Amino acid sequence: ATQASSTQRMTAVPYPPLSKSNTKQQTMLTPKEGGYKGEEWLYSPQQLSALRHRANREARSALSSNDLPSSSADGATTADGDNGTNGSKNPLIPVSNFANSSGSSSYLSSLDNNGDILNKEGDSSSPEVSSPSRGSHPLLTAEEESLLIRFYAGRLSSLIGPNATMNRLKRDIKVLATASLLFRRFFLSNSVMVFDPRAIMVASAFLGSKVEDAMVDVRFLEEGTKRMEAPVTISEIIAAELQLLSGVHFDLMCFHPYKTVLSYTNDLRSFLKSERGRALATFPGEDEQQHQQPQQKKRPIVGEDLRPMHDDARRIVDDAVVSDIPLLYSPGKIGLAAMMVANENLQKRIKSERGENDSTAGDGDSEKSKRHVIPTIDLLGYVRVRFENYPPEDVSKLLGQINVLCEMLRGLKEGQYNCGNHGVELDKVKVVHKKLKKCKAWG
Repeated sequence: ATQASSTQRMTAVPYPPLSKSNTKQQTMLTPKEGGYKGEEWLYSPQQLSALRHRANREARSALSSNDLPSSSADGATTADGDNGTNGSKNPLIPVSNFANSSGSSSYLSSLDNNGDILNKEGDSSSPEVSSPSRGSHPLLTAEEESLLIRFYAGRLSSLIGPNATMNRLKRDIKVLATASLLFRRFFLSNSVMVFDPRAIMVASAFLGSKVEDAMVDVRFLEEGTKRMEAPVTISEIIAAELQLLSGVHFDLMCFHPYKTVLSYTNDLRSFLKSERGRALATFPGEDEQQHQQPQQKKRPIVGEDLRPMHDDARRIVDDAVVSDIPLLYSPGKIGLAAMMVANENLQKRIKSERGENDSTAGDGDSEKSKRHVIPTIDLLGYVRVRFENYPPEDVSKLLGQINVLCEMLRGLKEGQYNCGNHGVELDKVKVVHKKLKKCKAWG
């Protein structure tokens, strides 16, 4: 787990300009061809949907069968002597990991980019209710399961990370990002109807802290769940951790865009000091000043000039890591897209503040200067210059993917792409929870 720590791996864009000889060091251009180590966990949106539908179908089939032992909703004792919780050694169906290409490449190879396998294995023939021995209760759909996964992914930030409710559980944001990614990977191959999402959520926090070399005491996690009014016992956490490990095929490598954002910022700071780089950045009023005084040198770009864009990009990544986006794009692309969206947001903010300042006669010069110190940076031009040694078609392909990704990142504030930080409708979550309580195989 220590070797898999993402803190030891930086997704850097080196300076000076890149050459073809170091393409394997990059996670920015075409990750599936460039050596991104997490590529077995990257999918198209159609493949992602197909995986979740398969997990849902398998759970429906198991819950509707009379041949399998049931775990009653009233907590009756099962055949192995426990009450059917996640501490059970014999879950309804074994833990699956078919979503990992290294674990079950045959299934992923049967999925094309359009997810045509859904047409062959449609949900229309899947059972809609559990078996009579289980009460013939309605079963969850794949969409309802996704809603619960999104809800619990959002709850992780209250359990562990910078905003944890308990001081003893406060950890770096990368711990939360790793926990969220492990949680989502597990439920690509498994169903919340078979495995308790609350216990898997806590196990993800526990395992994520180990992966990032910032381990927490499991007793504090148990106390943290009590404070969240969603108690999970230590024995349930340990049992769920073993299930989690199996469900992710014991693949604990998690890479996040935070190092990418920092690396791009450092590279920009160096690149913008060059003549070609400085031409891509302008301060407010600088063009007019250069026109009036051509001999005057431009103000050099310093690190503090890039801090607002870096900080805003990190906030965007905070939302991205608790969404489906890390399952769709590599960290290098997410980090670059976050920088572009942050740059756009800053320019809009500058124009808005400039308009307010021009219409307010009482503002002082010092306040005006504080508002307008952020430079305008042509990040598209930066990408083209930094990758000028690559084939033009590769750069065009990258920029096309980045444009799509930028649009996705803009939609996170509206709760799109299963972002757990925004737009979760609690009324719908409560309805699905009530439905889950009646049909679940655990608890």
